[in-house]
Amino acid sequence: MEAEIIKTLGGRRAFGAGRIDLLAEIERGLPVRAYAALAKVLGLTPAEEDRLLHVSLRTRVRWKQRSRLDPATSDRVVRIARILALATDVLESQTHAVAWLRESSDVLDGRAPLQAISSDFGAEKVTNLLHQMEYGVYS
Repeated sequence: MEAEIIKTLGGRRAFGAGRIDLLAEIERGLPVRAYAALAKVLGLTPAEEDRLLHVSLRTRVRWKQRSRLDPATSDRVVRIARILALATDVLESQTHAVAWLRESSDVLDGRAPLQAISSDFGAEKVTNLLHQMEYGVYS
């Protein structure tokens, strides 16, 4: 799964050549390019970025002057990438995964999975839902 997460974050284009240790990258802060790749795939609006990453527009503007995100934001970015990678695997297409993440769900009280994953608990619920879909268990 780690390889799929790295791919979702832009792969070598975002991280450069050599071995990529995702844990070390999170601890020192992901490259801003990794987040940009994820945001592009998901087609995130500025409001969605603020809500998902718990940052303000001013903070995101400052990222343009830096090469790396802070570790806490990096952790949230990887959480989103992990769920997108899992959804892509379960739904067998990144296009289908993005559409599913944006579709409201009764299981999530009318929220779209993309809205729910802004918290760790919501991310766990979405992950469980994807595993249920993968194994044909519907609640």
